[in-house]
Amino acid sequence: MDPNSLKAFIRLISKEKDLPPEILKEAIEHAILAASRKQLSRYRDAVANLDMDTGQLTVTVTKTVIDEVPMTDHDSVSVKEARKLLKDRKIKAGDEVRIPIDPSEFGRIAAQSARQMVMQRLRDAERTKVFTEYKDKEGLLVTGLVQRFERRDVIMNIGRAEGVLPPSEQPAGAHYRFNDRLKVLIERVDNTTKGPLIILTRKSPQLVIELFRQEVPEIADGTVQIVGVAREAGVRTKIAVRSVNSDVDPVGACVGMKGSRVQMVVRELENEKIDIVPWSSETSTFIRNALNPAKIVGIQLDEAHHRAEVTVAQGNLAIAIGRKGQNTKLAARLTGYRLDIKSENEEELAYEEIQRRYLEDFLEQIEGLSDLYREALLRSGFNSVEKIAKAEAAKLMPFTGDNEALVENLIHGASEYVDALREMETERKRLLTETEGGEAAEGEAGAEGEAIEGEEAAEGEEAAEGEATTEEAPEATKAPQEDEPQG
Repeated sequence: MDPNSLKAFIRLISKEKDLPPEILKEAIEHAILAASRKQLSRYRDAVANLDMDTGQLTVTVTKTVIDEVPMTDHDSVSVKEARKLLKDRKIKAGDEVRIPIDPSEFGRIAAQSARQMVMQRLRDAERTKVFTEYKDKEGLLVTGLVQRFERRDVIMNIGRAEGVLPPSEQPAGAHYRFNDRLKVLIERVDNTTKGPLIILTRKSPQLVIELFRQEVPEIADGTVQIVGVAREAGVRTKIAVRSVNSDVDPVGACVGMKGSRVQMVVRELENEKIDIVPWSSETSTFIRNALNPAKIVGIQLDEAHHRAEVTVAQGNLAIAIGRKGQNTKLAARLTGYRLDIKSENEEELAYEEIQRRYLEDFLEQIEGLSDLYREALLRSGFNSVEKIAKAEAAKLMPFTGDNEALVENLIHGASEYVDALREMETERKRLLTETEGGEAAEGEAGAEGEAIEGEEAAEGEEAAEGEATTEEAPEATKAPQEDEPQG
């Protein structure tokens, strides 16, 4: 390659790959020596040098200056030839000099090999640059363009590189199309043999934080702080906020004028429901806010075990629990408390009435089930959520208008609802057992105190006119406080 063509090649590749010319210079020099190793093995100390100003590539070797040199000697050079090549009249026999080699000695195959080596070296340099650049961007929000699909992976263009959105980082029910423009979070960057692997996510709670930071100036400047986020990706998110300025309403700032700010986030998350909860240092108030819009009658806290028994007004149980228990689960994650939800006056209701109310709550959460079919189920033999969960699909078909998808949704949803009820009932019984155990211990201690007093009274019966006193039994030792879950 002539010098002018080499200069043009370096400028083109440097601009196209966004690599400094020095990297290309080093790659070309290294490739020339590596590709011509066989030819250069006859010489000493071969060195390649590319002049970036002229585009001239030269290879020099070390030779010893002697008076006369045989034609086949590659280790020596005559005084006459050395002076001619180096244009130095002071060179004399015995000197060690650097003599340039004619590139034609390398041959066509060596030139092709050098070209391949240069391109490989440039690819390696580009991969290293991309890895270094995006490794520093882990956790940052970027905009990506859907380029193609590889099995269930979504390959996105995020600038100078491609990122992978795997199924595990896609929200439930998400569907993407070619050329969709999406906001994604860079989850991590791995350095593999095939180059940097950039893993993207649309499922992380951090994505919601970054989207709000982008849409709400008060969050960006620190006036409003996001205290915690609990997310069921693709379905629902609860975000707790507080303000460091009493004049700024944190919820209002996040919602924006006519809901403009929060709607931008909702649209980006494909209509995922977002609840903005005002944070409170008062635990009961925070739990009440987190379960909004359910009407809370009372909250009993167990600070030692980070549990809370929440009583909601009649008719609010379904709202408090939410579809498939999501409202309670997210509120629990956000507040760091295990929440036991029950309806007002539940203890006074007969078992059948309680089961009926649970069934009414459950059926109200099933989308696509008409009022007519809902009433038919309430009057049928499937008069509890548990019976629906255990029912055969064929027997539920008449209650759905032969809608197989709706029947499947009924059975699956009922199973999840029953599991949630059982979990709450187990927690309630365990707490009740602990309470009864403490009362029994107090009772035994009281009985023992009374027996002792009786003996003392019998011994001092003649002079003992006064009130007998007993010491209260010591309280049961509380279990160590669990680590508070992160919101």
